[in-house]
Amino acid sequence: MTDPYFGREQTKAKHFILKRYLQALAFKVLRFYDITYVDGFSGPWETKTEDFLDSSFMIAINVLRDAQQKIRLQTGRRPKIRCFFSENDRLAYTKLTTAIAPFNKPEEDFEIKTYCGDFEDATSEIQIFIGNSFPLIFIDPKGWTGYSLNKIGAILNRPKCEVLINFMYDFVNRAASMNDAKTISSLDPILGGPGWEKRLDPRLTRGRAVEKLFRVNLADVGNFDFLVSTKIDRPTADRPHFFIVYGTKSRAGLKEFRETEYNTLKLNARDRADAKERKRESKSGSSDLFSGLDADVQETTIDEIVAEQKIMASHEILDILHEFGPISFSGLWEMILQTYMLRVTNVKDLCVDLAKSGAIQQTWGGGTRKPRDQDVIRLKQS
Repeated sequence: MTDPYFGREQTKAKHFILKRYLQALAFKVLRFYDITYVDGFSGPWETKTEDFLDSSFMIAINVLRDAQQKIRLQTGRRPKIRCFFSENDRLAYTKLTTAIAPFNKPEEDFEIKTYCGDFEDATSEIQIFIGNSFPLIFIDPKGWTGYSLNKIGAILNRPKCEVLINFMYDFVNRAASMNDAKTISSLDPILGGPGWEKRLDPRLTRGRAVEKLFRVNLADVGNFDFLVSTKIDRPTADRPHFFIVYGTKSRAGLKEFRETEYNTLKLNARDRADAKERKRESKSGSSDLFSGLDADVQETTIDEIVAEQKIMASHEILDILHEFGPISFSGLWEMILQTYMLRVTNVKDLCVDLAKSGAIQQTWGGGTRKPRDQDVIRLKQS
């Protein structure tokens, strides 16, 4: 079968993040809570399979059904799963309702509700549908409109909630640079209202400053404890296409997302190397005998980025300890993962290296041991 993501490497990366994170979340959460999955811009759009396996809504349905069945086998409990799919294009909505109909089985605790209209106008209905369950919100718009943070804030500002948003950086960056007053004001709903230009971080380029401001406003509206983002570059150009912005109120969620992020970027690096080679062959009319090596080069680049992040984080750890004194390892990695594109395993390695250099005490035992969450990290007394 032809790869449904051929020529859509950025969509593959986006769906990989959704699938991997949803798998990890579902198995953890369903042991204690029911789940409601909300897809604000369901489509389908540009799918290449007849059964829509390369669409966000079908990925979610398959992952959640599988998790529900496995949890039932393991625990004897069948948790309830609800899915809310919103789409405002009537043709796409018709395809959506037809595709999901066989999976709507409330009698088996798997209920699906659809909404034809603007996502931000469905907030009250979504609130009722979520009830006391644990919501995961996925927002994948075509541009930057249709999900006013003030309008959807009610479904985000809950004690427990996770959100994944495709921040369309390429489009937003261009819009934010225009002089047209109507275009500038169209960004108000996601950037905190009128006058957002004055609230941009002057130390950053305009596009990156806009993305940062979006995260700041999202964290405030949803009362998220952790808010990070992953940059996905264009397939054949080294510039951002979009950012997957992730908000959570759980450090476990932050930990899991950073793991998913790393695996996604490794996969995306290989796909982008292939896409660049296809473009080169198309222009030159000849193939490169060594093209297969490009993926390895790209993967190495990802690890080089991690290495650079580790150097900066190593200094940050010492600054944290100087400012706040001893801190649990879990508290330390929580702070580091919010700022740097690192995983918990990277922070463990950093602590081991700092202990070897004599900068901090080795409080987690000898041998090949590494810090555990409960271990206290402290500076070494001179």
